[in-house]
This record gives sequence, C-alpha cells and structure tokens, in this order.
Amino acid sequence: METVTLTYKRPPDRVNHFQQELLYLDDAVIVTSQRVKPSSPIVQNGETVLADNFAAVWFVFTGSWYDVGKVYNLENEWTGYYCDVLKPVKRSVDVNGKLNRFEITDLFLDLWINPDGTYEIQDEDEFEEAVQKGAIDTELEGKALEVLKALIAEVESGHLESRLQEVMRRAGFPDLQNYVETLSS
Repeated sequence: METVTLTYKRPPDRVNHFQQELLYLDDAVIVTSQRVKPSSPIVQNGETVLADNFAAVWFVFTGSWYDVGKVYNLENEWTGYYCDVLKPVKRSVDVNGKLNRFEITDLFLDLWINPDGTYEIQDEDEFEEAVQKGAIDTELEGKALEVLKALIAEVESGHLESRLQEVMRRAGFPDLQNYVETLSS
C-alpha cells in the first residue's frame, strides 16, 4: 500500500508528521488511514468510541475547512465519525507530480458524530484557551465557529453522510469494514 506523510500543525507552534496509508486520491478528496493516538479517549453513553490504536479512515476534502475520520474500535466495529475543524488542506507533490505530503492546520474545535447521528462538540476549552492566548486571531476564531455551525447543519441534514458515501462509492470501497480488518496494529 502506498503511504503519504501528513504534516499536522496546531497553533501556535506544534508540528507533527504522521505516515498514513493512501487509500484514494482525486482533485476533491484525499482518503488515508492510520491507527490513532488521541490525547484522551472519547466516551459516549458509557462506551469508549475513540482511544489508542483505534483505526481511522480520513476524508480530507480539498477547499473544506474540516476533515472527517471514520473510526473503528479494536474489534473493528464502527464507533462514529471524528471531525476536525481546520484550515483547508495544502498538498505537496514530488517531481513526478505524485502526492507525497499534505498539510493541515488544526483549529482546535472538533465534532464527534455517533452512528445514530447524534453529536457532541469536542475541545471547546482548548479552542477558548487558544483564542485567549492569541494562537488563533479574531478572524480565524469567527471562521472556525462558522465552520462548526455549518458542519453541524450538514450532519443534521444528512448531507455529510451522503458526501462520504459518494466518496466511498467513487473510490470503490463502499464498505470499509473488510479494509479496516487488514490494518496492522
């Protein structure tokens, strides 16, 4: 499987690099996968839905101010979607024009979406702290809040799920379950 480097930035100066498997690529979206290492687990209704070594298939849309991770637990069961509010992706290609790296800048606000469509905003405290410390300026603060509101509207209307299903259909993997089972731990 082909790999690509994700450069993950978080204001003011955090930079991490992650190797991810490249599953699909076109002008509209980059689809990758990796085992995740969240800063803390997410628990919904008494069940851990995101924790160390869970699998995620990431959908990073060109020009969008968010990405979406379809998350699977250690038993390869789908637990929900994790959405990061971020600046639009920057792509880097090698001399042959092949994607070798992409960069995202996290704007702290996140949205967890349960399989039943209910959702919970994540990391509002980190966002407020970043605003107070000047890591995010007033303009970017307003944009992040606007994006979160629009993302919630997409979830509530069913548009986000339709968008993801369309990418999976186009990519030729309508059911990611079999793929996730092959991810190395």
